[in-house]
Amino acid sequence: MVVGPSGAGKDSVISAWLRGQPRAARPHRVRRTITRPADVHEAHESIGACAFAAAREAGAFAFHWQAHGLDYGIRHGELAALAAGGWVVMNGSREHLAQLRAVAPQARVVEIDAPAALRQRRLHDRSREDAEGRAARIVREAPPAQADLRIVNDGSLDEAVATLERWWNAIVEDRATGDCGISTPGAGVVASET
Repeated sequence: MVVGPSGAGKDSVISAWLRGQPRAARPHRVRRTITRPADVHEAHESIGACAFAAAREAGAFAFHWQAHGLDYGIRHGELAALAAGGWVVMNGSREHLAQLRAVAPQARVVEIDAPAALRQRRLHDRSREDAEGRAARIVREAPPAQADLRIVNDGSLDEAVATLERWWNAIVEDRATGDCGISTPGAGVVASET
């Protein structure tokens, strides 16, 4: 699970890292359902608030949370790779890590952060919110992630990806030798937060 504040560059790091993974072994990138219009920055399922509430009440989501005035959800089908012994990369929320850990104690957590000034510039560049919305994202506080890996993404994208890749390779090697402490077959989750 990859978490961290808005503008830390989580999606950029995840996308670049996944492109470098062999197709056969590449973790499935979970598509989120969000009560936000479609945009070029994330290929999410855009849904209205009433439809989201109905889907939530019908049990359509394995996980769901609220942040920044939006509803986020992960449909059950997006986690199908886990049952087949694979991995998934999933956007999540620092505030809802306890919910994830309660149902998936084997989940690994990566926290990506960056200095506030850099995050502010990135949020401005993506032009998703107005100035007030960007400011709210910058000052938002969340509980400590207690992450397995923390990346400060204030250098080049290649540096951040290389850090993630080294960590990932160690996990894959541990899993291959049966030394990873994962008690259920193939159950691995890697995720990220907006």
